[in-house]
Amino acid sequence: MEKYKVLKQQLKILNLDAISDYFYSKAEEYRKNSLDYVDYLSELVSLQISRRFERSVNYRIRNAKFPFIKTYEEFDFNFNHDIDKIKYDKLLDFKFIDKGENIIFLGPPGVGKTHLAIALGVKACEKRIRTLFITANELFEQMKIAKMSNILSQYIDKLTRFPLLIIDELGYIPLNKNDANLFFQLVSRKYEKNSIVITSNKNFKYWGENIR
Repeated sequence: MEKYKVLKQQLKILNLDAISDYFYSKAEEYRKNSLDYVDYLSELVSLQISRRFERSVNYRIRNAKFPFIKTYEEFDFNFNHDIDKIKYDKLLDFKFIDKGENIIFLGPPGVGKTHLAIALGVKACEKRIRTLFITANELFEQMKIAKMSNILSQYIDKLTRFPLLIIDELGYIPLNKNDANLFFQLVSRKYEKNSIVITSNKNFKYWGENIR
């Protein structure tokens, strides 16, 4: 058992926590069934890779700042037949991010826009795509604070470092001309470089009505 303790300590130093958790039980399993030691090593390495991948995904989800977690699998596409599942599914290859394209979910309250936006963001995190979720109200507040502090350009630069930026509830609160100008600066900086996903209850033709 001394060798066991030493090996556990060595694996801890190397941050190989998954291998540390499984090497003994897997060794017993492979020894009992006379299995190949290369396969044994390969399985341990695969377990470690899976652990690190899971940790990386969880880190990205935490840093995306979702208000809550909603997944694609939880969404009921049958409750609203106006939602085109085929079109939504096409987004999950995330080629729109490679092209710097933007996505807008439009519709009245209660149809699942935020759920779909967050679910898309969670899938992006699983693909190890840096994602940030923010409500429109919080975005404008942060941009106004940044402008007053003379760091607006730096704040926009920070947002442009996210390949996927999700802005929720744009249009729920009327914007003044200053807010509209700030939003234009953000969109202009991100244009064709990375992607924005927006949820809104207002059709495009009514967006101007919200500017005061």
